[in-house]
Parts: sequence; C-alpha cells; structure tokens
Amino acid sequence: MKMITTLACLALAATACSTSTGDTTGASSSDQILTLAAAGQGPAKAAVEAFEKANPGVTVKTTFTEDDASYQQQLRTQLASGTAPDVFRMWPGGGNTMAVRDLGEDGMLMDLSGESWAGGLSSDLKSVTSDPSGKVVAVPVTIGAIGAVWNDQAMQKSGLSKPTTWPEVLRFCKDAKAKGVVPFALGLKSAWVTQLVPYALTASLVYGPNAGFTQQQKDGKTTFSASQWKQALEKYLQMREEGCFNDSPNGVGYDEQMQMFGQGKALGVVHVLSAVQSAVEFAPQGTTFSMTPFPATDSADGTYVPVSVGIVYGVNAKAKNADLAKKFMRFLASPEGQALYATASGSSPALSSPSFKADALQQPVLDAVESGRSTLYPDQGWPNPKVQQEHLTSIQELFNGTVDVPTVLTRMDEAFASAN
Repeated sequence: MKMITTLACLALAATACSTSTGDTTGASSSDQILTLAAAGQGPAKAAVEAFEKANPGVTVKTTFTEDDASYQQQLRTQLASGTAPDVFRMWPGGGNTMAVRDLGEDGMLMDLSGESWAGGLSSDLKSVTSDPSGKVVAVPVTIGAIGAVWNDQAMQKSGLSKPTTWPEVLRFCKDAKAKGVVPFALGLKSAWVTQLVPYALTASLVYGPNAGFTQQQKDGKTTFSASQWKQALEKYLQMREEGCFNDSPNGVGYDEQMQMFGQGKALGVVHVLSAVQSAVEFAPQGTTFSMTPFPATDSADGTYVPVSVGIVYGVNAKAKNADLAKKFMRFLASPEGQALYATASGSSPALSSPSFKADALQQPVLDAVESGRSTLYPDQGWPNPKVQQEHLTSIQELFNGTVDVPTVLTRMDEAFASAN
C-alpha cells in the first residue's frame, strides 16, 4: 500500500496569540508544566485540553501562530537561541526550514526511536518522520490530501456533474462559466496556495506513473524541465484561459477564496481538504462539502490523489521537560489522540484509530490509499527548501505573465541541483 498530507495551512493575518490552559495558579511543579507551539490553534488546542484532562495537575502552556511563514521563522529563531518550547508542530519530510529532515540535520530534535509507537511505523511513515541519520524524531498525527473539493448545495443548484477526466474538467469550466458561477475559486495572493493545483496534476502525470521520479532527479537522470511537469503547468494555464478560475487570482487571498467557495459563488476549489474548515465559516448553515480526485488525464483510471502525512510533532532536543514531552507524544500517537486531532483538523489519522469515522471528504482519500492510487506531496522528497520557495513565487509570476513555463521549470531545476 502506498503512502497515506500540507499541508493544512491557514494563511491568516501574521499574528501570534499565546494562551495557557489548565492550572495557572502556580500550584503545578515545574515537572508538570509543558510548553507547546503550533501553527493553527483549533486542533492543537483540542489535543492539549484532552491531554490535560487525562493527566490531572499537568499544565500545557501554548503559543499559537496562525500564519505558517511567521511560525516557521519564529520557531527557527527560538531554536537557535535556546528559547523554543518543549514540543512543537513541524512539517513532514523536507521542503522547508521547519520540516523534519531540515531540523533533524541541524540537531534540533530529540531522538524518539525508542518510543513504542515509533517501532510500529511503516517504512513510508518513517521516511517522513526521521532525520537524515534514520532516527525517528517526529510523531505523525494526520494525513491530508489535495483534491477537488465541492460545495454540495452550489453544485446541486448548478445541475452540473463533477468531472472525472481532464476533458470533462474543461467542459465543466465552460458550462459553469455560462451559468455565471466560478468553477474553481483560486487565491494565489496567499503564496502557499499556488502549489496545490500543480501537486494535484503532477500526482497523475508524474509521481503516480513513476514513483521513483524524485530519486531519478537526485541521481541526475531527469529534471523538472524534461518531465510531465511541463504538461502539468501548461494545463494549469489552460485552466486559467478556459475560465476555470475567478478573475485576477493573484489579487485574491486565501480568506477571500474560502469566502467565495463557502458562499457558493464558486462551485469548488482544488485544495487541501482541511480548507473546508475555513469555508464553513462563510457558508450558510447546513452547507455540506465533498471531495473527488482531481483528474489530469483522459481516463478516470489514471487519476492519482496527492496524499501525505500532514501534521507532525517533535520534541526540542533541549526540552526543559523531556519526560512530559514524550508523554504528550505518546498521547498524540494513541488511537484517542489520533481520532481527536484528525476530526478537529478535518483530516484522517496517520496511525491506527478504530474510532475514527471517515466522511464524504475523507473516504475518497482512504479509498485512494487502499487502492494504491495515492502519491506523496512532491516537496516532501525535495532536497532543500529552495525548490518549494522557487515554485511558489514562480507560479505567481507565471499567472502575471512575466515568465513562461520553461523558465519556471528551469528555476526549479536550479534550486533542486543547488543541494547536490
């Protein structure tokens, strides 16, 4: 079975808020106090409250930052200065400065290989939760996916069918536009959103047909430019030309994108499934959402879903309360912790959790995994953060018309090679 994720990202205002839960009267001794930081408050807060309830006398002091870029910068600075919390959320694999391999290579993470849950990880899970030396340094908490996410009531009103092949995507865009509704909301002003459509397309065009593509890049046997990445980006532009997106995507941010989608002004989005949580805030009461794999070929049988570990947590190598930090890791790895975090984040659990019930959003993800029609997010295998950053900024320029597809791919190739 292939790997069973980014990315649940909430690109809100770049502000941080600190909240403490539990006993703050000073009655708790220092060995009963745990410090924790996370990007995104809701799911982490739910897990913290459950952990404190299960461990009377324990206080978890939390800091939440709602903007991913700010969070990554802040935590990196704190780790370098010795002021980082005991436990913090990270990103799986590689690809950015707060990803497992990057932090592990810098010696900033505690070795968790001896924990009972670590011994049961599959090779795929270990590949995105281990440092370069092979030590497990993170607990996988959720899996997420990228697909076509639908506003069910808006779709029903439109009378249109969900596309299952690439030609059907283009026909769907034409028909939706004729009805005066946006087919897919797109908010490229929030840089992290730029990668989602390419990841969905390359799952079927690149990584599904050739699971070893990234290793071949590392071996010097292929490049982005010489692959179907070119076709994927050309199809991205074709969607724009065919009216698949709202006007001026580079001027629309994530919040506006989710507002458009939640209110039914757009029928769908190609997005991480956890984005539904944001759309719900703008949606009329009773609105429901569902997901289908986003096609890139002429055959529905050729469609793969990008599915990867989404949220992972690690322990500061210099944690002030290492024992309590490990205890929190064990809670996150437990069936209860997995189900709780997955439900609160709109994801699926990364580890076994019999009590978790999949819905219309999550079941297609689990089906894709079970049938071997899933791929990893590309960036989790990239050798350095530069590749993803180049991708994000270049897509914005591509939609502005200031660069072409070959230039984007050449830049990505250069960034990829800079680590070799």
